[in-house]
Amino acid sequence: MRTTSTRTLTTMAATITITSAALLSVAVPAHAAAPPRLDSLVDSAVADYLEHDRIPGAAVTVVAGGRTVLAKGYGVADVRSRTPVDPQHTGFFLGSLAKLFTAQAASQVVAEGEVDPKADVNDHLRALTVPDTYPGHPVTLDQLLTHTAGFDSDLVGRNRTGASDVEPLAESLVTRRPPRVRAPGVIAAYDNYGYALAGQLVADVSGQSFPDYVAEHILKPLGMTGSTFAQPQPAPIAAGLARGYRPSGTSGWTQDEGQYGAWSPTGPGAVSTAVDMGRWMTGQLTDDTEANRLMQRVHYRQDPRMPGLGYGFEEWRRGGHTGWFKDGDIPGFHSNLLLVPGHDVGVFVVFNGDGTEGRASWDGKDLINRIVDALVPDEPASDAPDAATDPSLDSYIGSYRPARVSRTSLMAVEGLVARVTVRKDGKNGLRTTGLSLDPAQPEQSWLALGDGLFQERGGSRATLAFAKGGVLVSSAVPSTAYEKLAWRQSPALHLGLLGISTGMLVLAVIAFPVIALVRRLRGRTPHPPAARAARATATATGLTAVAFTAALAVVVSDSNAMMEMVPLGSPLLSTVTALGTALVPLALGVVAGAIAAWLRGWWNVTGRILFTVTAAAAVTMASMLLQYHLVGSPFAWLAK
Repeated sequence: MRTTSTRTLTTMAATITITSAALLSVAVPAHAAAPPRLDSLVDSAVADYLEHDRIPGAAVTVVAGGRTVLAKGYGVADVRSRTPVDPQHTGFFLGSLAKLFTAQAASQVVAEGEVDPKADVNDHLRALTVPDTYPGHPVTLDQLLTHTAGFDSDLVGRNRTGASDVEPLAESLVTRRPPRVRAPGVIAAYDNYGYALAGQLVADVSGQSFPDYVAEHILKPLGMTGSTFAQPQPAPIAAGLARGYRPSGTSGWTQDEGQYGAWSPTGPGAVSTAVDMGRWMTGQLTDDTEANRLMQRVHYRQDPRMPGLGYGFEEWRRGGHTGWFKDGDIPGFHSNLLLVPGHDVGVFVVFNGDGTEGRASWDGKDLINRIVDALVPDEPASDAPDAATDPSLDSYIGSYRPARVSRTSLMAVEGLVARVTVRKDGKNGLRTTGLSLDPAQPEQSWLALGDGLFQERGGSRATLAFAKGGVLVSSAVPSTAYEKLAWRQSPALHLGLLGISTGMLVLAVIAFPVIALVRRLRGRTPHPPAARAARATATATGLTAVAFTAALAVVVSDSNAMMEMVPLGSPLLSTVTALGTALVPLALGVVAGAIAAWLRGWWNVTGRILFTVTAAAAVTMASMLLQYHLVGSPFAWLAK
């Protein structure tokens, strides 16, 4: 958990008295009075996030005892107009928090007996059909809602900069359908396409468009007049929309784009206000409907000892408390929502900025933890667990990859950076990198409890487990398991190979033209035209490798900008894949040149060896690009 800094403590008084241009609040009568510290806790924490993580604005809603006890806006919704955030009227894009409404809509048609959640979705779909990739293993609505349907992940180019460019949901589900890459019900792998498909199922069963169904059956009954899934939004809602931003330079912001898209049931286009989300949370906590019960019930666990998945929700555990959690991230907007039904508490936090190094997503979770600590009574402290000897400890060591990482699309490159490493930590423990959601705590230390179960050393009581098949499960992210990689699949190895091969190709760019120039200056007999063409090909391969590396470095250097580039399918991404595609035939040309050099006796032995090493570097780099789908047509099929 992020702790309050000394700087924050010394400026708390000034923080709480933020001017009306930067802070609006709505006082809502409380059923049970909130603790006196709640206002000051939220005020000071949010002011700290906005200032030090460079986020323009935020809104926070807390419900307790069946009523909203806090609903506040902070900072500005638009940095140009300086419009302050209004918790009642400022609309925020929800991102994946929209999946909660999709799950609720799907749960309603299940509760009404219109859909069997365990039946083949093709029994209910009308606008499209799911391919029978795994005969005898059809996809079900239950699997769509628990991220276990087995579809690949591909969000490249799925979003739009404006609502007018959005294609119909059913059309997009056909033309942009990712392949099924694993049998359903096997592993949790966060699945946006699955939720979009669940939204279409609701539309097909109800006879209404998905936005209309949500408006009539969820938003209207709760009085959520500032919320919509329609694209474009109704004029009154559109007029109050916040703009999303990422930090730019030392003090400015760049406005993010890409918040619209056909897959609205999974995130893009969905809008709500802080006050409306308070109404929704209250409904979830107080309305004992079958649909709500379906959402707040575990339907899938990767490991029986770990938090599971409801419909839309992830099971949440912190200390001795349990609840239901969901977060949402879309360019420029980051939201977090938690329900603690056992204490009738709900918290919603949203920011209209990515924050420095993408910290806004963690800031929301950090604030929720602070609020829960303030509102929910502490559970009796339990004795610290005893360390246990795990005879399989050494078998857990290695590299793991999130199951959500694409196997078939450009998003496979996420596997190079979104990796988890596990290493031994003493006699009865492990140390991991890549599992922590807190950017300030990349490493975590774990104590063995026995039988593949571990608890984090410290006060959070987070857990991880090693399940069957070499699968790692983290209590922090139940919606995505982690698959163990063989040594040859190691991202560290692949990054090393890419670095070495790129370096060797860079040397080729320098060496071969210099050698040719020296030979000419010394009046040597020119090599045969084919030999000169081979060297020219090697030089071109090196130049292409340099350009590819530079373009890819620009893409990954700013994670906030990359979050916008991927769903929009930016020209820079197209440049990366175009250069990667060009490298494949060039590498084949260098290989052909190396073979010919030995067969025809070009150059001396040293020259032939150096050229062969260059050919090996070109092949290595091309193979890595194919493996991570950093190529396009006509070679994309080689990567499948």
